[in-house]
Amino acid sequence: MSFLEVFQYTRQDSPIHRLDPRAKMLLSLVLAVVSLLFMEILVLALLLGLLIPVLAASRSLRRWSRSMKSLSVLLIFIIVFNTLLSTATYPFNYSVSLSLRLIVLMTSFSIFFLTVHPDELSQALIQMRVRFEFAFAMSMAMRYVPTLAQEAYAIMDAQKTRGVELDKGSLLTRIRNIIPIIVPLIIVSIRRALSIAESMESRGFGSCEKRTYMERLSFKRRDWAVVVFSLTVLVLALYIRLYVPIPVWYIPF
Repeated sequence: MSFLEVFQYTRQDSPIHRLDPRAKMLLSLVLAVVSLLFMEILVLALLLGLLIPVLAASRSLRRWSRSMKSLSVLLIFIIVFNTLLSTATYPFNYSVSLSLRLIVLMTSFSIFFLTVHPDELSQALIQMRVRFEFAFAMSMAMRYVPTLAQEAYAIMDAQKTRGVELDKGSLLTRIRNIIPIIVPLIIVSIRRALSIAESMESRGFGSCEKRTYMERLSFKRRDWAVVVFSLTVLVLALYIRLYVPIPVWYIPF
């Protein structure tokens, strides 16, 4: 589950970290939408080439590469499965396009999650006129995903010490071996949720409608530059999708 590392905030001092969360949210959404507009390998490869320097600027390239290694099994499965069962004219090219799209989608959102603190996300949503309850829920979910991954690793290590062979056997055996992980993970998650609910209730969550905040986010010139760049990319992508024929690049297989 190390691919979940791309959704865990890392504290760094980088140009991407210093951007306003709302600007990064727009950038990630635009790049994700653009990746969904195209199935051409060349366009998706260009998008990935655009995202990698952004990851490098955020000092998160190493963590992203580790996550992609963990995702490689799923990518290989997508390529093989779609190549064998696809009815497309070039099934291998179609499978590669799907894999590239998945990588671009995960990378675009990972830029946001790796560089935005959950508290900043909550504050950004509140300033976007989202109700505090929903903003708080999003912030809690953002914190909980990495915690859930750590709990899963701990359970896997505990099961291995008890003699459960998680990495051996046939595919059906490995699927069965997931049960000793899933069941304790669900129990731990329920207990943690109850503990958080009791903690929130003891602190009077929701008792005051008008809340005050120690810090407020404000747009700077660099944030407006990111917004203009994102909207320009979106308009350009829509124009190309509708009016410009894209040369198709086929992998000779």
